[in-house]
Amino acid sequence: MSGRGLPGGGLVRHHKPEDIKVTLNLRTTASSPTITLPNANPDASAVQDTYIQIHASVKSSTHPALAVTLSSWRTPLERSLSGDHTSSPVWLHSALTYLRSTSNPDRYGGPPELGYKVHRRGGFARNLREDWDFITIPSLESGQEVVVQHRLPVEKLQFWQKRDDGYRDSATPERGEKWTLGPSEGGLGTFWWRWGDLEGDLKGKRFRNDEWYDGEKGDGDGEAAEWLESEGENGFGLCMEIENQAEVTFV
Repeated sequence: MSGRGLPGGGLVRHHKPEDIKVTLNLRTTASSPTITLPNANPDASAVQDTYIQIHASVKSSTHPALAVTLSSWRTPLERSLSGDHTSSPVWLHSALTYLRSTSNPDRYGGPPELGYKVHRRGGFARNLREDWDFITIPSLESGQEVVVQHRLPVEKLQFWQKRDDGYRDSATPERGEKWTLGPSEGGLGTFWWRWGDLEGDLKGKRFRNDEWYDGEKGDGDGEAAEWLESEGENGFGLCMEIENQAEVTFV
């Protein structure tokens, strides 16, 4: 599936084939095939951290020899700007799906932050690199991928069972029950992208989008560093496709 819209906002608009310049493939794995809930083990320190890993690669490109750099804000590739990538903002931005039981889709769960929509438009620094995380995906010709991992906060997970009347009851995963988790459609797309590498031809450059800036238009402080706009307006032209969802078993 391919989409572009407001990442994290649940709105995905599909491109016409002729408008697509680059398509990213998102493959999902888990650091462990099993999860032990803290309340199932009296020694909480023995509960091993579980990470959801998003493998991103270029699937198709009009410039197969070029890397692609994009804003990962509100996408499954988002990392913490503090550098602490064990505490990921993807839960707040709903860029990942709820855990769902493979045997009963009405059973679902996740950390409390998941599903709590955070809407912010405007008020960003003129140089988007000061507020947003950017990531480079290697070129199609390189055959390489980038892996971003998010810690699954097992100690905070909550689970529910949908009822016929639209309400829900608390639930508990059963031993041996399989659940899936991965990128959400609402997290597909980006607000800004550009051909090139953050450590190469884009190094030292400043990224802007005047639609997201509250200050006056202009070239900023007049420094020599070059200002770059997105290749496509508001990120248009870049698509993401979900290859799979990761599967984990509770024990």
